[in-house]
Amino acid sequence: MKRVLLATVAAFSLSLHAGAADVPRNVIAIDYAKGKGLVAAAYQGGQVVVWDFATGSVKKVFGAAGAGTTRNKPLVHFSPDGRRVAFTAEGEAGLMVYDLDAGTSTVVVPSRLLYRGITAFSWSRLQNSMLVAIGRDILLITSAGHIKWQRRLETRAIISDVVWHPSEKFYTVATDDTTVSSWETVAGQVTATAVLDTAAHSAPVKVGWTNEGFSLAAVVEGEKLALLDPESLKPDKSIPCKCTGFDWSPAGKELAVWAPPNIAVFTASGQRAREIHTPFEGAGPVLWADEGHILAAFSDSSVVLRDARSPKVIKTFAPPGS
Repeated sequence: MKRVLLATVAAFSLSLHAGAADVPRNVIAIDYAKGKGLVAAAYQGGQVVVWDFATGSVKKVFGAAGAGTTRNKPLVHFSPDGRRVAFTAEGEAGLMVYDLDAGTSTVVVPSRLLYRGITAFSWSRLQNSMLVAIGRDILLITSAGHIKWQRRLETRAIISDVVWHPSEKFYTVATDDTTVSSWETVAGQVTATAVLDTAAHSAPVKVGWTNEGFSLAAVVEGEKLALLDPESLKPDKSIPCKCTGFDWSPAGKELAVWAPPNIAVFTASGQRAREIHTPFEGAGPVLWADEGHILAAFSDSSVVLRDARSPKVIKTFAPPGS
């Protein structure tokens, strides 16, 4: 890996955009801050919407709605304490952090320094920082925009996901040549690597650890769900599926996998437990709100809270203008 130095910028002001003619379309990312009672979604055109979980009312809207493509993958994640929300943006800002208590914002990665778009980022639970994936580079950067280090993968593939192991002694990276690797946080040395699909093609890969850090899963988009050995990263079990995203349940006993038009639920050992039928045939994220409920995208650009054992929709979070 190589280390590269980037400059940073300090602050940026946000404007709110909402209107009947500006209805966002595809939901690309969802997050939930349980302690703060907030739900957030990032849309294909770059807009980010934050709702009150209890009432379903819109709390904040960042960016203008649109159906076009963006340089950065639309992403949104709350900080572990729920006080801040980070999201990719267009224009002058590449990655923003908004303080929900203070009402202030910071540009942590300015777009003028991006040689490729941001494809993933992951908040640290132990320190005020996050891992950010840009092309072949991983940055460890604070919420104030200070870059602690930047490392480059020696590969031609592009990073499609990066996540912390819960211990944060290492992090796991997925690239679009279906390679998954783990790296020591301090030393920057690779500890394990595996290829999920040896066929010569490119496919985005999403990875995720359970909250306890005992189990690791990956989805090769549109092809398979794989349960990986936590140490070697080699697949213990591969399940063919036209899946696009997944999430571990809070206790790590089940996996919810979006395989349109259904949400397939698997046990931790990879057994298909059940399917939740939905009328939505598009690609979208899934996220466990708690052991009994799942947040997912819906056909009218909304986010819905679903019962995890039936097709029942409990609550709807609609974007402004819908």
